[in-house]
Order: sequence, then C-alpha cells, then structure tokens
Amino acid sequence: MKLIPEWFEHQYCLIAWPCNKDLYGDIINNARDEVANVINEIAKTERVIVLSNKEDINEIENKTNLENIDILECKLDDSWMRDIAPIFYNEDKKLKSISFDFNGYGKYPDYFNDNKVSKFISNHLNIPTKNSDLVIEGGAITYDDRKNLFSTKNVLFNKNRKQKHSNEYIIKQLKILFDLKHIFLFENGLKEDDTDGHVDNLLCPVGKNKYLIATTHKLDPNYEILEKNKVNLIKFFQDTNQTFDLIEIPLPSRKKINNKNIISSYINFYFSKNKIILPQFNVKEDNEVKLTFEKLFPNREIIMLETENINYGGGNIHCITMNVPKI
Repeated sequence: MKLIPEWFEHQYCLIAWPCNKDLYGDIINNARDEVANVINEIAKTERVIVLSNKEDINEIENKTNLENIDILECKLDDSWMRDIAPIFYNEDKKLKSISFDFNGYGKYPDYFNDNKVSKFISNHLNIPTKNSDLVIEGGAITYDDRKNLFSTKNVLFNKNRKQKHSNEYIIKQLKILFDLKHIFLFENGLKEDDTDGHVDNLLCPVGKNKYLIATTHKLDPNYEILEKNKVNLIKFFQDTNQTFDLIEIPLPSRKKINNKNIISSYINFYFSKNKIILPQFNVKEDNEVKLTFEKLFPNREIIMLETENINYGGGNIHCITMNVPKI
C-alpha cells in the first residue's frame, strides 16, 4: 500500500459546491463565483466532478462551462472536499481508498452528510475502500514519495477530534495503513485557523526532495510558530538521514473581511495537469510568490485566481479540491 503524491497524474478533480450559508453569509454568491472559476480552470486539463445539493445544481450549470465537468447530486453540509473525500493509495498497482471519520473539526455540529461523502465517492468511482475509525481530515495530512507523512499535533491529537485511540496507536496505525517509514508532526499550525492548524497551510512536498514551507516576517503573529516548525522539520530530515531542499514561501499580508481575520497561505494550492492553481490575495506578496513558482516549476503554467471569499469560509484552493490519482 502506497500513498500517491499530489504532483502525480490525476484521473479527476473532486470539488464540492459551497452550500453553508451560515458560514459565508452575504458573500456566499461571491464564494461560489470563485469556486466556479477554479472548476473552469481545472477542467481545461482534467475532468472535474462537482458534488452538490440538489437545489444548487442549476446554479452550477449556469456558472460553469460544463465541458469536462460532471455534476453529482449529493447531500452536503459544507464544501471542504479535501477534508471529507477518501484518501487514495496504490496497492498492487490498483487504485484503492480509505475512508476516515469526519466530525466537523470537533466544533461544528452539522457534519452528518459530510461524513458520508467519502464512501459515496468511492462507490461512485467503483474504487475499493476500507473504513477507519480514526478521525482525520485530508487537509490534516500531506505526504511525499519517500514514505514520509506530515501532520500537526494540535490537529491529529486534539481532544475535540474525540479519537477513540491513544496517540501512539494513531501513529502506529497510520504507518501500517500506508506503509510509512516516518511521520513528522509540527507542534502547531497557523493561529486562528478554524481547523486548529491543518498542515496544508504549512507544508507541501513537490518532488525531487523539495518541500515548500510557509514562513513570515517577525511582526506577524505566526512568526514564532513558523520558525519553530522550520527548525523542527530540518532536524527531522537530518535525524533520519534524508536529503532535503526547503523553499520558503511567505504568508500573504494579513487581511480582514467583515471584521474577520482571514487566515491565508499560498501553500494551499492545487497541482493540475501541466499547471499549478495558486490563490491570489491582491497583496504585495502575490508577484513574488508567482515568480518563485515559475522558477520552481518551469514545465507548468502558474495560474493565480482570486479566492478571498472562499478564504473567508476558512480554506482555499487546496481545501476545496481533491485529486483522484491515475495509476
């Protein structure tokens, strides 16, 4: 059993249509417009499957170009596909999946429908799936092609996840499930992150022993957290005798919408076929980050899309997508 890194070829991209009006309030239509832009961009090079509540299907048909797009009716509570989709893996050259439990990050009461999405997807795609009683969101883990998995203690072991097992059992079980050599845990994620600190705002393996890591300046409230994360990650690679190349990606300048601090990271992007879809925040760091990505990925087109209304809901491009690997 082997996890398949995100930069490998995809069969599909999965996206859930925003439906939580309590979360987005009067900007939900703006968020939906941004999600439609993401769908249309990804659909230029890979097939997109959009899950939606029945009442929203007509809107999706009106806002997307419908080429290379399939719409599936599915009861949803929210739209964070990364967290509620199955985790896909390669076993004996066959694509399989595992469905973890989802409990609304231990703080949102409406998650009954979202906890069924993982199995719904596997059944629809006819992919064999296993069930696990571990509570793990897809955005809480990331992995490379060297049997390393990365997460954060404040998410994986948070009491609000109501895990049924000890911390030691969780680590042991993940290693067995995915045939891992190492699991590295950051202490904390970004402050004020609704997820308690998902790793997909902090770190992204990109191949050839390269890792993008979020950093910031000394006046940012996340500075000490991110500096400690970097030091600990370097020590992990050194202690395990692994070569590595850390590429620092600055956080965007902090913004507010409706007096709410927006927790943002350029690390929260999507690998698409021959492209990378990056969030754009209309701040000074945008150009710098785009240039960095263009140098790192000369064979991929770097597309930046405005996503601040999606971001208001608590996530970004990586959070609203899930890649289905091709084997």
